[in-house]
Amino acid sequence: MSPPFIRTVLGDIEPSRLGRTLVHEHLYCSPPPFATREAQDLDFGHAEGAALELSRLADAGGGAVCELTTPDYGRDVSIAVQASRASGVHVVQATGLQKGLYYPAGTSRRSEEDLASQFVHDLRVGVDGTEARAGLIKVGTCSTDEVWDVERTVFAAAAIAAGETGAPIMTHTQAGTLGDHQLDMFDAAGHPLEQVCIGHLDRHLDFGYLNGLAARGAWLGFDQWTKAKYAADEERAAMILSLIDAGHTRLMVSGDLGRARYQHAYGGGPGLDGCLNALATVLPDDVFTMVAIDNPAEFLVFGGRR
Repeated sequence: MSPPFIRTVLGDIEPSRLGRTLVHEHLYCSPPPFATREAQDLDFGHAEGAALELSRLADAGGGAVCELTTPDYGRDVSIAVQASRASGVHVVQATGLQKGLYYPAGTSRRSEEDLASQFVHDLRVGVDGTEARAGLIKVGTCSTDEVWDVERTVFAAAAIAAGETGAPIMTHTQAGTLGDHQLDMFDAAGHPLEQVCIGHLDRHLDFGYLNGLAARGAWLGFDQWTKAKYAADEERAAMILSLIDAGHTRLMVSGDLGRARYQHAYGGGPGLDGCLNALATVLPDDVFTMVAIDNPAEFLVFGGRR
């Protein structure tokens, strides 16, 4: 059996090399024009800016980020590659598709197997004609109260691709909802839930809901750190501690700073370094080590705990 590895855009690394990790970030993105008409700073990012953000993260003690921009959200892996080389920070790039509202035309006519083959190619061969390989699969839902049929197809494709490659899966939820429905889809596909992290759950800080997701064996993503418009960081920390007290430790953290206004390189803040510092300030040292170092090093390994 080969030793465990995490796949970055610059190659495979041992899990111990990952370091302090923000598991749900965007170094760049470019959603469809209808999405940016009233939110222009959703369309941002270039290699120099990404390198600056990652360099500041490194200066703050950060070691890695998961770059979760998918093709329907404007993926450009060349930016991740250049920024990783310039900064020394590991970048784990996503394949997959973000959510039904953004899917490319014709997605609804593609089969699960066809979509899965695309994801597998990104994971094994390279992304967008490059030799940089994806290190995880991202899928999501765009509604707060229903799953679109085309999203069901994409989730099934993700399960196929993950089963074939051992890649971990991270999800987008709209305002933290439908996490249980997402797990139901993976369950129906026979995919182990311990290879899945449900995202944006700190936008729905309901203990009963989160406890139920954790009890099924999935990982929980608290990835809106520093965004007071959704909740105070102290509330996020309190929920994490409550879940740990209930026996759940599959928890990971990040900021999802996917707007120009959130990053220093484009005149904003708090930046990736500010997010990491906020985590270290609010969480107890042992909890910070678990959610920002130990857990990403476990979850991002290909093959996971199957």
